[in-house]
Amino acid sequence: MAEQITGVKGAELKLGVVKAPGGHKIELLEYLAPGDHKKDNHLRPCDVGHVHVALTVENLEPLLQKIAASGWKAAGKPQNLTKGPNAGKRVIYVRDPDGTTIEFMEMPPQKNRG
Repeated sequence: MAEQITGVKGAELKLGVVKAPGGHKIELLEYLAPGDHKKDNHLRPCDVGHVHVALTVENLEPLLQKIAASGWKAAGKPQNLTKGPNAGKRVIYVRDPDGTTIEFMEMPPQKNRG
């Protein structure tokens, strides 16, 4: 069935689903076959066909330490956004071992509204 859905001859997939509150979910796919698929992704974030996943996190520092220890590579340095709708957030792009870009966005601390 994977071949008919994806259009990739001989496709075999391993699928995982991450469920979140509000009915949101993310599908994670691993192609088990065919074995001749491209192993490296050298697309830049500005290139046609590039995709990335953005995730919010509570604390970026421990995550960045785990990323560095795991062999993932940061695309740049964390930046504190100062303008626009995301002002106050801290953001970084990293590349997983397959070259997929994942954006991590640390939310600003909640201000006590007393």
